[in-house]
Amino acid sequence: MTQEQIFIKQLKQGSIQAFNELFYLYSSRLYGLGYKYLKSDTDAEELVQDVFLKIWKNREKINEEENFRAYLFTIAFNQIRDYFKYKSVYVDVEEFQQFEPRDNTTEASLTFRSVLDQITQLLQRLPEKKQRIFHLSRFEGKSAKEIAEIVGVTSKTVDNQISEVIGFLKVHLKKSGFLSLLFFYLFLL
Repeated sequence: MTQEQIFIKQLKQGSIQAFNELFYLYSSRLYGLGYKYLKSDTDAEELVQDVFLKIWKNREKINEEENFRAYLFTIAFNQIRDYFKYKSVYVDVEEFQQFEPRDNTTEASLTFRSVLDQITQLLQRLPEKKQRIFHLSRFEGKSAKEIAEIVGVTSKTVDNQISEVIGFLKVHLKKSGFLSLLFFYLFLL
C-alpha cells in the first residue's frame, strides 16, 4: 500500500492530518494548473479550495483502489469548465459542448479514461524502454533511483528519458485541446 493510499484510507475515516498531507501533495500542482487556465491568483486559489472542499465533503465515497489523481483531475476539470461557463469566457465551444454540467462520476471516469487512452496511444509510439521508464515514474510513482535499478540504467538516463517523453507528449497533446492539456499539466509534469 502506497503512502497516498494510506492517507486516503485515513481521510475516509475523517483524519484531518491525512487531508492536510494530501493537500500538501497536490495543492501547488492544482494551483499551477488553475493559474495557467484562469489567469488569476485569486481564481487559482479558489479552485484549490473548491477541489479540496469537495474532497473533504465526499471523503467517504473515495475509492482507495482507484487513482486519486484521477479523482482530483475530474473535480478540477469540472470546476474550470464551470468557471468558464459562469464567466462566459470563450475557450473552445465545441470541446465543452459534449460535457453538460453534471456531477456524474461515471461521465467523469469516462472522460478521464478517454484522455488516458489517448496518452497511452501516444506512449505506444515510443521505444519500449522509454515507455517503461515513463510508466514506472508517472503511473507507479517510483523515484529515478528505483527506476534506474529496475531498468538497469543510471538515474540521469532515467531523468533524460522522462524529459524526452514529457516533451513528446506536450507537443502532441497541444493539438488535442483543453482536456488533454489539463490532464497533462495535472498528472504528468
